Amino acid sequence: MVELSVFERITPLVSGYLEAYARADDVLTGEYVYRTYTTSIKTPAAEVTRHVLDLDADIYTFSCYVWNMGLVRQVLAALRAARPHVPVLLGGPQVMHHADQQLSPTDTVTAVCNGEGEGIFAAYLRELTETTPDLTKVPGLSVRRDGQLITTPAPPRLANLNEIPSPYLTGLFDDEYTIGLLETNRGCPYHCGFCYWGAATNDRVYRFDEERVRDEITWMGRNNVFFVYLVDANWGMLGRDIELSQHMADCTREYGMPKTVYFSAAKNKPQAVTKITEIFQHAGLVASQPVSIQSMEPRVLDLVARSNIKLSAFAALQQDLREKRVSSFIELIWPLPGETLDSFKSGIGQLCDNGAQTVIAYSHLLLNNTPIYHNRDRLGLTTRPAGGDVADARIVIATREASTADFADGMRFFYAVHALHNTRSLRTVAEYLVGAGVTTYAALFSEFVDYWRSRPDDPLVRFVEHSIASADYYDLGNYGLFVHLALHQHRDVFADQLRDFATSRDWWADPKARARFEIDTINRPYVYSNTPLDEPSGAGAAVRVLGRTGRQYTVELASEWTEELQDAARLPAGGPGYVVDHKRLQFPNMATQTLEHNAHYCHGMIEKVENIAPVWRAVPAPAHH
Repeated sequence: MVELSVFERITPLVSGYLEAYARADDVLTGEYVYRTYTTSIKTPAAEVTRHVLDLDADIYTFSCYVWNMGLVRQVLAALRAARPHVPVLLGGPQVMHHADQQLSPTDTVTAVCNGEGEGIFAAYLRELTETTPDLTKVPGLSVRRDGQLITTPAPPRLANLNEIPSPYLTGLFDDEYTIGLLETNRGCPYHCGFCYWGAATNDRVYRFDEERVRDEITWMGRNNVFFVYLVDANWGMLGRDIELSQHMADCTREYGMPKTVYFSAAKNKPQAVTKITEIFQHAGLVASQPVSIQSMEPRVLDLVARSNIKLSAFAALQQDLREKRVSSFIELIWPLPGETLDSFKSGIGQLCDNGAQTVIAYSHLLLNNTPIYHNRDRLGLTTRPAGGDVADARIVIATREASTADFADGMRFFYAVHALHNTRSLRTVAEYLVGAGVTTYAALFSEFVDYWRSRPDDPLVRFVEHSIASADYYDLGNYGLFVHLALHQHRDVFADQLRDFATSRDWWADPKARARFEIDTINRPYVYSNTPLDEPSGAGAAVRVLGRTGRQYTVELASEWTEELQDAARLPAGGPGYVVDHKRLQFPNMATQTLEHNAHYCHGMIEKVENIAPVWRAVPAPAHH
C-alpha cells in the first residue's frame, strides 16, 4: 500500500484502515501480508520508485489525490515496465469515476476503486484468492476487459464505521509519526459547488464510537504525536465534539502532546467552534478557529450552493473572539464563478471592517466530480496546471466575470492583505484611517499593490510576482514562505517597505496616524522565537522605547497619547509604562529543517496570529533622570 502525502511523517490512515478492515476477515488474514510505504510528495520520483519496486509485492494499492497524482503516474509507469502483470488498485477522489482517463485500453491488471475503500478493497483481495479471479464480480470497481471499460455498481456506504478496527489501537502504527490524522465521523450535509465531500457521501454523517475516538486521542498523546489533523468535514457540528476537544486538551496537559491541532470548522455553529478553540488554547495547544466564508458576494454563493452565517453574526463572533484573545482565520476562494475583481476586493474590505483577524484566499482548485467541475464549460472557466509533475492540479485563473489579468491583480491584492493585515504590520493605522473616513481597507491594500510596483527588484515583490507567474500559490506553503520572508529572513526589508509606504502617503501628516504607526512597529509579531528583535529608533512622538530584555521591550507612552493609544491598540489599563512581551507560543527557526517545513509552520502560525501577537503589561512609570 503506497501513500504519497503532502506532509512528512504523517500517519498513513488510509492504508491503516484498509489493512485493519481486511485483517478482520479470517480468509484475508491467512492469505496476505500487508506492508505500507509512505513518504512526502517532495521525495524524488526515482527514490519513490526504487522503494516501491523493492517492496516486491504481489499487489499494489495507491491512494490518489489531486496533489500526488502526477507522482503516482510516474511510479506506476516504472512499476508497469518492471512488472507488467502485477495487479494494481487505484483509489481516492482523483481517480474515482475517472477510470476512462486513468486506465489505458490495454491495461487489464489495473483497477479503479469508485467508492468508500475498505469494503471494496477487501472484496478485491478476496476475489484475487480465487483460482480464476474475475474483478468484474467486485462491487465498486472499474476495469478493462477486451478493450471495454467495465464499471460495477458501487456498494452501499458503511453505516457502522466501527466495523473498521482502529489502526491506532490495533498496533498497526508505531511512534514514528509526528502528524496524526484523526477521523471521528464521515460525511457532510452540504453540497458546495467547489467541494466533493457532500456529493460523495450523499448527506449522511456516520460516526465512529466515542470511546474509540477518545482512546485514539490518548494514543496520540502517549506516542508523541505533535500535530493532530482532524479530518472531519465539520468539527463542532456534533455535540460530542466539545467533549472530545476537552479530552484532547486533557491529554496535552498530561502527556505534553499534541502541541498543535487543525480542524475544518462546522459552517453554521460558530459559538460551539469558539468554545472548542478556547478549550484548545487554554491547554496550550496552538489552534485557530476557521471561518469558511468563500465569498461575500451573494450571487457567488447562489452559484456554488453555499450558505454563510449572517454578516451581523459574523461581526459579533469576531468581537467575541477578539475579547477572548482566540485566534481565527477567514477562508475565501479566488476566483469563484460570479466573483469580480471589485467584489473580491470589497468583500475582503467588509471582512476587515467587521474585525477579521486573518484572511486567507485559497486558489480555486478545480476538483474532479464536483458540481463546478461538471459545469466548467457553462461557467466559462479557464484553468492552468499547477504543482509541477507531482500533482494533477488545475487552477482556475479566469471565469466569465474575471479575466486572467483580473485574476493576477486579485492575487497581488491578496498578497498585500497578507502583508499588511494578516501579519498585523499596519493593523492599528488601518483601523484609524478607515474609521476616520480617510480611506477604505480595499483602497489601502490596492495602494500597497501600486507601491510594490515601484519596487520590482525588492525580494518580497519578486517573490510575489514569481508566485503568480508560476502558480506557486497552489501550495499553501507558499503563503507561509511569504511570512517566513517578511517576518524573519527579510524582516528588515519589509520594515523599510512599511515605513517608506507610510511616509509617502498624504495621511502621514496626521499625528494620530503616525502615533499608531509607532504602535504597529512595536506590535509586529515574530513568527519564530529566535528571530533577533528589531532595533526601534528609541524616542518616538508617542511611544518611547526605554529598553529591551530578552524578547521584551520596555516602552512608555507619551502622556498626551496614553489614553488614545490604550483605546486604539486595546492595551490594558495602567501605564504609561508597559512591557511588550513577544515571547508567546512560537517555536525557533531550525536550520536543520527544510524551507518547506518552515513554510508550513509559518502558514499555520499566521492562521493563529493571536498565539504570537505580543502581550502588553502595564508597569509602574519609569523614573526619569
